[in-house]
Amino acid sequence: MIRKGWDIKLRLLHWAIALTATFQQLSSMYMSNPGTQFLFPYHRIVGAVAAIVLLLFWLYSYAIYDLKMLFPWGRDARREVLRESFALFRGRLPRTGRGIGLSGFVHGLGLLALSGCACTGMIMFAMIPPGHVGPPSDPMAFTRYTLQHKFFGEMLWIYWCGHTVFALVHQLTGGHVLGSIFGLGRKRN
Repeated sequence: MIRKGWDIKLRLLHWAIALTATFQQLSSMYMSNPGTQFLFPYHRIVGAVAAIVLLLFWLYSYAIYDLKMLFPWGRDARREVLRESFALFRGRLPRTGRGIGLSGFVHGLGLLALSGCACTGMIMFAMIPPGHVGPPSDPMAFTRYTLQHKFFGEMLWIYWCGHTVFALVHQLTGGHVLGSIFGLGRKRN
């Protein structure tokens, strides 16, 4: 399928998602310890920023017709995802860049996991007023959202690790993916 370059808006949105989601994932590892509860307000604020950036990403993806790349529903697109999946098992990496295929589909799954975190996080954000130290008014509902938030967070960890590993493998095999998405270094033709 057609592979296109990354425009500056997508690069900026990717930077913002990468930074906020990474902070969220790393800070969540330490928030359960009593001595690290100071991270919770930062986690809430950065989470709200991440949710806004994610909403902007969804809107921009919709505006530039990228949703078909992230969610390949058509028959030809599904075949491309399967073809690239089987090629991966034979040791061939999918092509780099934006386009319909395995890479775009996996990005779509990652965005769904991040969206689940953002939605449940924003609901919990609304359930606990700023500066409030007691339990929320509906502790059972809060517990349900917390468990859902944790589930999506675990899915996001799987995506985050896999995404990072495959980006590094592509980079090490000459794919120049880090430079193309993050705008680092020279562009290759």
